[in-house]
Amino acid sequence: MGQGSASQSSGAVPNAAAVEEAKGKVNAMSVKELNIYLGKNMIDSSSCVEKADLVKLALKVAEKAPLSAGPVPPPKPPKGEFLCCFDFLLPKNAPDWYVRKLGGNSGASGDCHERPAPIGSLLALGHVSLAVPDGPVARAFYETGLGFKMSSRSSANEIRLNAGPSQLWLHVKEGQEADRWPGEIRVWVDNIQTTYDLMAATDGELGTKLVSEYGRGVNGGEFSIMIIDPFLKTFFQMTEAPTGRKESIQKIGGESSSWKSNVIAISDLSIKCRNRSETQLLAEFYKHFFGAAITIEQYSCMVHFSPGRELHQTLTFKEDPSIPPATNLGSFCFYLVSKQALHLAFVKCTAAGIVETPSTWEEAERSLEFVLKGMIDPSSGKILLPLRNIVRCAGHLDCLVFA
Repeated sequence: MGQGSASQSSGAVPNAAAVEEAKGKVNAMSVKELNIYLGKNMIDSSSCVEKADLVKLALKVAEKAPLSAGPVPPPKPPKGEFLCCFDFLLPKNAPDWYVRKLGGNSGASGDCHERPAPIGSLLALGHVSLAVPDGPVARAFYETGLGFKMSSRSSANEIRLNAGPSQLWLHVKEGQEADRWPGEIRVWVDNIQTTYDLMAATDGELGTKLVSEYGRGVNGGEFSIMIIDPFLKTFFQMTEAPTGRKESIQKIGGESSSWKSNVIAISDLSIKCRNRSETQLLAEFYKHFFGAAITIEQYSCMVHFSPGRELHQTLTFKEDPSIPPATNLGSFCFYLVSKQALHLAFVKCTAAGIVETPSTWEEAERSLEFVLKGMIDPSSGKILLPLRNIVRCAGHLDCLVFA
């Protein structure tokens, strides 16, 4: 079960005097101060147009939790917390192998990422590309907080961060609104305790509360952590990789600079959808145009990627009617297994009118990539999500999967 911030988890009800004092401080805040206050309390203010909207939102927060004196380290989930029936039955200090054997919270969860990807999977998740308004703040969060290592191919305005055979690309655009990933990015780490310690230090340095909640370990470890970026746009679910996977994944691909990193790989990119039908149509988009292996479930659908036997990656579409408008989404890159597969996909996508660049196969063949305007319903041609897809194949200069 997730836990909130320290003020939320304590269960204490703020007294009337404290609430009134907090309201007075809110009313006296500037726009910048209001945004910072909302950020510290994990409230997305992107829908606010005027200062009055920010004040109204901040007053609601103040009624529940008066302003604290400053940032506090995120609460660590208690070791004895019962997360499921197995946790209740297990001895308090049960060894990891024993917990796994009984299906407890240290792994062997039945999650598909612990098994090899199915036949027909695409090659790999390449990178997620996001614009950020502040380079130093972004580096403090992603490198110091989450533990990513920077690629040797980074530049002042393009920060590339390694995650095994995948990457995050941050385009520094000062003064512009940050992009967001329309769901969550699940990252496998070697040691979740290291992530906890790094984020506690980073929150203190930035004066933020970016740890959203704690949950049970998804694929391994004592717990997982949900964290939002400092621009309050993108959520990251940090969880330990299954035991013994780090060295195997390093053999699949990646830059040598990432081998000593706590970050091992990106295992899943999830995208929230308005309804169940949309989750299925988006998965069918990848099956129709790229021949991808997909899995259709009741409330979610997956597209599968297989850079190696020990790393099963997915693009997951989940039903969530509360999603915000699809704006400032950045882009994402994935790899096909061969130039032949790229050619076939280019022909299909061109016929559907969704190729943004280039205009000819000869140009796409030279660069080993093409870019799509977004994802469509294969039957009607209706745009489902205006998320730019960069489609590449093995052999591309930026492909980190070892041949």
